[in-house]
Parts: sequence; structure tokens; C-alpha cells
Amino acid sequence: MRGSLRAKVPTVRTPPRPYSAALYRLSALFTWRGLRQFLNREYERIPAGARVLAVGAGGPFNDILSRHARRRPFVVTSLDIDPIRLPDIVGDVCSYPFLPESFDAVVVGEVLEHVHSPHLAIANLHRLLTSGGFLVLTTPFIFPIHERPCDYFRFTRYGLAFLLRDFREVCITPRSSWAETVNALGVRLALEQGAAARLFGPILLLVAIINFPIAWLLGRIIHTDFITIGYLVTARK
Repeated sequence: MRGSLRAKVPTVRTPPRPYSAALYRLSALFTWRGLRQFLNREYERIPAGARVLAVGAGGPFNDILSRHARRRPFVVTSLDIDPIRLPDIVGDVCSYPFLPESFDAVVVGEVLEHVHSPHLAIANLHRLLTSGGFLVLTTPFIFPIHERPCDYFRFTRYGLAFLLRDFREVCITPRSSWAETVNALGVRLALEQGAAARLFGPILLLVAIINFPIAWLLGRIIHTDFITIGYLVTARK
């Protein structure tokens, strides 16, 4: 009886940790392609003295944001449902009762796919933004499952446009070509757990590095937007 009860309860597993810092940095050349340049460009638009909400605490997205905040400066408040990440506010972005128009900008970096009710999250972010305030959002499309078991959704550009229909000046840009996306799919295997992944992951990573020039060229010769690693999004209230 005890065994059957345990089988019905989902086991929360922490994300696999990279067994090699070098492999992690190399894989980021593919999985982070286009992100860092986009974030730096958009963070530069945040004016001094602005009130910024970062949905999701910790990680490289907030490290980059913090560097920009120190230079100008502006005030960053982080929100995360997980207290282990040490956010300024522990809460659910779908329902947290922020005062209307309490932030000038919102940053949502690779978080929306982990939110249980994306439509409620976007509605809440629209409500808390000031008039003219802007949203900076990135989310994956063709990307392996991660942060198990809290990886719920993938969004097309049309799904994102629908979610953001109450915003204006919505810009949704794919961050990789179809060929670069295919080339990057096996790279994350190098970061998975298990003996087979440890053995073959680095080989796939090496193949991806060798194939990158070909993928870059093919992506520019054959133009199609049918797959991409993810989307870069900006919008204004």
C-alpha cells in the first residue's frame, strides 16, 4: 500500500548539474546563441531610476541585469516561486497582488515555459506595468526538457502574439535559424546525467562545433522560420 501511494506522488528532481564546467561553457555557445546580445541591448534601454521587476531570481539573466543596474543605476526587484533562489519576493507571478502600475519594466528570461498558467502571468504583468512601461521576454521553442518536472510549455510566435495581445509595439524575433537549431539539439545531452550521456554527449558537442559553419551557411541560404531555439520578445504597455 505504501509503495502504491509513493508511485502516485510526483518526485521533484533537481536539474542535472554539469559534470564539466568546460562542457557547460561550450554548450552555451549554442544554447545561449543570440541571448546575451539581445539582453544587453534591451537592458541599455532601461532609464536611470526605473523600477524593474525580474521574474525569476538568480542565474545569468539577473547577473547581466544587475551589472546594468549598477552602472545607471535603477532598482531591480526579483520575484520567484522558489525561496531557494533567494528572490526579493517569494510569490507566484500568476497571482501575486502587485499594485497596478508599480513597475516601469519587467524582465522575464526563460521563465514563461515554467509558469503553470502563462495567460494569467502575462495579464498580471500587464497590470503592474506603468503606462508606457516595457516588457523584455525570452522563451524557448525547440529546446530540450529542463528544470524537471516544472517544464510545462513551448510557445510559437503566434501563441506569444496572442498572449501579448493587450500590449502594443510587440516584436517577436526568432533567435536562431532552422539549421543552427538542428545543430544545437544534441548539445544539451552533454549536460544530462547518466553514463551514456557522459560518454556520447561530448562527442555530439564536438560534432556540433565542427558542423556550425555549415549550419550557419545553410540557415542563410534556405530561409524559413519553421523552427528556432527560442524567441526574443519586446512589448510596451
